[in-house]
Amino acid sequence: GSAGQVLKTDGNGNLSWVTLTDTNDYVKITKAVNTGDYGSQYLSFENLDLSTYKFFDVVGYFKPTDDSKTFRIRFRTVNNTLADGSVYAYAFNEKKASNTSNCTAAQDQNKINLTGTVGNATGEGVVINMRIFFADSSDPTNAEYILNAVTWQATLREQGNDSRHVTGEGHYYSAADNLSGFSLYFGGGNMNDFSYCLYGMKRWAQ
Repeated sequence: GSAGQVLKTDGNGNLSWVTLTDTNDYVKITKAVNTGDYGSQYLSFENLDLSTYKFFDVVGYFKPTDDSKTFRIRFRTVNNTLADGSVYAYAFNEKKASNTSNCTAAQDQNKINLTGTVGNATGEGVVINMRIFFADSSDPTNAEYILNAVTWQATLREQGNDSRHVTGEGHYYSAADNLSGFSLYFGGGNMNDFSYCLYGMKRWAQ
């Protein structure tokens, strides 16, 4: 294939190259901008259309109201509650301006940490590009255990205004196909400034 193309299956194992821009399968779902205190800790994306979209991308900027807070994500259930339980696992590498890096990894957690601490002063905050996957009832049970997953790249300014650059992955380790949204938040205090777009990749017609 060439640039902008992906392999498509017809459901019978036959593959062909298609151009995403021609098929309109990658869709901007929503865009939002907020300045100042958002009035809530959680910025939530609820009851996403998983029958239409297989995964979602978030591209945006986010700043905490309080200084020195980690940026985080949790899945949401079809009942629009936060997906609890110590079943999250994640790892990310955070590169520093001094040509060093730190690897952070954990499992049996109740959230996914996306970054180290983020600053709240002028010009601070985090820019992130995230891809969020969801399991559904058509997936094999073994796949469902780790298919509620997230990958990301981020660049941020921490509380001392030093730069940090992050790559990471995480998942919700449970055979749960009843997740249908997610919440972004900081580890304390409210969400403040943000500017983001949410995109969805449509499922192939079968």
